[in-house]
Amino acid sequence: MNPLLAQFLAEAGDLLDQVGEGLLRLESDPGDAERVNEVFRAAHTLKGSSGLFDFPELTHLTHAAEDLLDAVRAGHVPLDSALTDDLLAAFDLIRSWLAHVTVEERLPGGAETDAAALIVRLRAPIGGPAAGGPAASAGTARAAGVASRAPGWVAELGAQVVDELTEWLGTTSATLRFVRYLPDEGCYFRGEDPLLFVRQVPALHHLEVLRPDVWPAPDEYDEYACRLGFVLATRAAVSELEYVFRYVSEQVEIVELDAAALRAPVAPDPAGPPDETVADVVAVLDAAAHALAPHTGGAPAGAHLRSVARSVAAAARTLGTTTADLDTADAEGIASTVRDLLDRVRGTGGAPAAAATADVHPTHPVDPVERRPGDAETGQVGTRMLKVDQAKVDRLMELAGELNVAKNSLTYLAEAAEEGLGGRALSRRIKDQYAGLHRIAEELQAAVMDVRMLPLSVSFCRFPRLVRDLSRRLGKRIELVTEGGDTMADKDVIEALGDPLVHLVRNSLDHGIEPPDERTAAGKPPQAAITLSAIADGDAVVVEVADDGRGIDPARVKLKAYERGLIDEEQLASIGDADAVNLVFQPGFSTADQVSDLSGRGVGMDAVRASVERLGGTVTMRSELGAGTVARLRLPLSMAVTQVMVVSVAGQRFGIPVDLVVETVRVPRREIGRVLHQDVVVLREEVVPVVDLAETLGMPWQPEPGADRAVLVVNVAGGRAGLLVERFHREVDVILKPMDGLLRGAPQFVGTALLGDGLVLLVLNLKEVIGLGARAA
Repeated sequence: MNPLLAQFLAEAGDLLDQVGEGLLRLESDPGDAERVNEVFRAAHTLKGSSGLFDFPELTHLTHAAEDLLDAVRAGHVPLDSALTDDLLAAFDLIRSWLAHVTVEERLPGGAETDAAALIVRLRAPIGGPAAGGPAASAGTARAAGVASRAPGWVAELGAQVVDELTEWLGTTSATLRFVRYLPDEGCYFRGEDPLLFVRQVPALHHLEVLRPDVWPAPDEYDEYACRLGFVLATRAAVSELEYVFRYVSEQVEIVELDAAALRAPVAPDPAGPPDETVADVVAVLDAAAHALAPHTGGAPAGAHLRSVARSVAAAARTLGTTTADLDTADAEGIASTVRDLLDRVRGTGGAPAAAATADVHPTHPVDPVERRPGDAETGQVGTRMLKVDQAKVDRLMELAGELNVAKNSLTYLAEAAEEGLGGRALSRRIKDQYAGLHRIAEELQAAVMDVRMLPLSVSFCRFPRLVRDLSRRLGKRIELVTEGGDTMADKDVIEALGDPLVHLVRNSLDHGIEPPDERTAAGKPPQAAITLSAIADGDAVVVEVADDGRGIDPARVKLKAYERGLIDEEQLASIGDADAVNLVFQPGFSTADQVSDLSGRGVGMDAVRASVERLGGTVTMRSELGAGTVARLRLPLSMAVTQVMVVSVAGQRFGIPVDLVVETVRVPRREIGRVLHQDVVVLREEVVPVVDLAETLGMPWQPEPGADRAVLVVNVAGGRAGLLVERFHREVDVILKPMDGLLRGAPQFVGTALLGDGLVLLVLNLKEVIGLGARAA
């Protein structure tokens, strides 16, 4: 990647975070002038930096957002929720584009179409073309009264249908609403079902499905891309249609027509791009001409000229034309094209001439680039970078110097050994040197871990936007409170914590928090609260998600668990309320009567527990009916260094996380009994099931007859179990690496580690191992 582009992407991620956070704060406090200035400066910096690259759509969109923010800053336009929605949508789209650029080094194929609707919406409050005006080549156009004539796309219904509708409207003096819905190709990845939206349209009169003029070749066909559109006529009101298409409003155009409008000539298509777009294009072409001035005279098409050529080609596409292949052209050829385009723009007042010159051809359709699902939320913008305090780097340099001195001293030990120094004297010197190296290694490890530590606020920052959007969508009033955002944890823990927290917060929003009228009837304030808190607890960090909603009914949870076969009749009668609440973490459990795009499938809470346990943590829940629910996650501060207990079976060594080990015991063979096809041993008046590790892993090994059995007692999923092993070894600190290669999909292992003697140690996933052993028994 171009180093300049890599730097831009890294800075753009921070600028987008700054804009998003600032807009959310301004929505609650619109009078904060300093905050408005901060958001404006961030948007202005993003726009200016984007102009260095061949991303005209990005520059146009950020320019429109900057102009709107400038009007807000000047007090000409009040910042309300609707404007905030449009600004957030624009910067979300920019984030998804930059995530695509990070991988492909270019904008996605549909960027121009996606940007057009948002630019119209952003410019409308400051005197730009209104939604549905000539500049709205794509996006939402809502009816504002009866239109004087029909847009061209109404003809897609067919001449016979239009004539029938015109005749019917003429006899009734009524009006109809016409809708064009062009779903985005990647709509399925965002949980959008175009056919479901169309089916929900009330009083549907006629429907026509739009098919692409040319279908892709079979080997290029993507079955996950939506290529259809819809044009329909309905008697439903505009407000009803806006409600049906509220989640895809940017993809829908609505117009209200009567018989006279249908008889009138079809509204012409826009003659060209809007004036502000042409102005931007002229600026790009002028800059290209200036950049080409020193390279005239047949200079070869180097990297600099290729960059200019791409900018010129993008400017031509914006004007509705495309250039000949400029990648191999020399500077004079590119300059000639620039002059031609400038003459065409300035000579026609902004609309390019209809006839193409010798080196300008009609626009060819651009193959759409597949959009990755969830780019706006999870797409990585730029390379992964850490901002480190200078003092921490200085400490690493000091330790590196000490390590170098300790390394050099090893040569003196080698010389002493060659000179015949041996016995205790040499051993003592080796031990002293080892102690020094051990101290440096520990301090170096601690310093590196300190560099990797990030505040929990990095993970919490996504939730103000999530709570805002979903609470408005659900019609609930919710305040998000964050506490302990400065609590530190390893960056891998913080990154992995994101998905479990999203599940928990969405669950609180959908299930836990009541609608305002229900809260008022229960004597609660209409505005609910969700609290995200974090606190350090020894070598762990505790994160809680609390709400003051309706709470969990343990009786209903037990009944649902019984109906789904998760517990039997005996457990139904004996399980306590506190344990019943934690049944929500069982696979397949859900109390939702209806499945929505937010929840109800019974996979969310189970996914939370699985994710937390993969991190080496635990998750519990407590709830009080009518008062609220608290989910508590306890996670290790770091995942980089893990302490494991080494055991061997059938001659192979395995690692087991020390925090799961209760004790190691040797049990006489006669004391191991069998209950219901399961080996058990009684330890301190407690029956502990015993799992043969060799048998579970499919390894041939038989303990010596009559010899004592080595049993490693572990605590897994709240219960104790014993692992029958061949031999115990010592505890070691290891750097755990994820599974790769042939064993990538083996659930029995969580990772590998390299020991000091060069052996690769497999670290066991005890939950899976014990589960396999229980099923085998």
